[in-house]
Amino acid sequence: MFFSRKGTWTVLIMVLSFIFLFLVCCNTVEGENRPFGQQSMADVPEDIPLRYARRFTLKRVGTSTLIDVVKPAGAKLGVSYRYLLVPRGESVPEGFPEALVVSTPVERVTCGIGLHITMLRLLGEFESIVGVGKKEWIGNETILERIDSGKVLETGLSGSMNMETMVNLSPDIAFVYSSGSDTDVHEKLEAMGIKPGLSSMHLEGHPLGVLEWIKFFGAFFGKSDDADAYFADAAFRYETLERQVGERFGKRPGVIVGQGKRGFWSTHGSSAWFVRLLHDAGANYILEESTDYEENPISFEHAMKIGLVADYWINPLYTATSIADIINSDSRYTHFFSVKEGNVYNNNAAAFDSGRNMFWEIGMSEPDAVLRDLVHIFHPEILPIHRLKYYKRLH
Repeated sequence: MFFSRKGTWTVLIMVLSFIFLFLVCCNTVEGENRPFGQQSMADVPEDIPLRYARRFTLKRVGTSTLIDVVKPAGAKLGVSYRYLLVPRGESVPEGFPEALVVSTPVERVTCGIGLHITMLRLLGEFESIVGVGKKEWIGNETILERIDSGKVLETGLSGSMNMETMVNLSPDIAFVYSSGSDTDVHEKLEAMGIKPGLSSMHLEGHPLGVLEWIKFFGAFFGKSDDADAYFADAAFRYETLERQVGERFGKRPGVIVGQGKRGFWSTHGSSAWFVRLLHDAGANYILEESTDYEENPISFEHAMKIGLVADYWINPLYTATSIADIINSDSRYTHFFSVKEGNVYNNNAAAFDSGRNMFWEIGMSEPDAVLRDLVHIFHPEILPIHRLKYYKRLH
């Protein structure tokens, strides 16, 4: 039996066509029509949108999560770091050799600051905390009890971090405050075989950007849905009030923040996210002209000049509970318009049983509550029956 030359070519073409179709079918996954040889979509990072946070990004890579901690172009402070969070039992996606691989959910963690603890509390992950920075910098009563009982150890912060304690604790991840300064410790932790979880949330430009870092923490615990839900609820409340304020107030009162210290004016609390809070509450931050609030030094003379005419003074001396406390630190403050009018407010109204201020540990996780306080202060007609939670007027 034989084929003619024409018949031979016909059979050959049919065989090759069959082979090509077979390969295409084998390369189709779950009905996805993909050209032969193209990378699997499971390995291509897919953006997980963030609404306000600019200091980190989330991407989905199959069942894994790719996180980039970002230092924006031109920023003075910040770090760049990459994580690949891989569910336990799953294979590590290829193509990300620079990423620090972390198996999730993490089970043992350390926290550098009180706000980290609050984020884990909101996610229901108190039990995972085996170490914290310093006892005197923590207000949460449950954590303090666990420190006293030995269930949670003090690790120290920044340059004073006790590496021997960290090694003995052997956390799956060590959440640390990071700004890109010489006090950052993530390289030391890595050298000791400890995986650092870098948090730059304090450098965000919007209070909801700070809160959105709950999604960063949630990803390490496999609780992204819980983090998304908490953020969405708080963002809705904040944005609703922000719109109400924008529609109803007239003049923006001038506001200064901070206090004089060693020949300079310390603007503690007037980072970009707090300045945005003042704006959204219908006020005008007049102490600085720059829109870059990464710890700008302000001369004492300039601050005093602005203070003479500012309508309000917010977040003065940390421990001040009265006008007398402020004047005792510098009698020249008696000439401030805000002091004369009694428009000085401090953010130390809410405190833990230990006396530690709740604002920095919990208030930053409730930006909508802080916004309500500030709106009531600057425009009481908008929220006439509101009772201040974090702020109090100094008399």
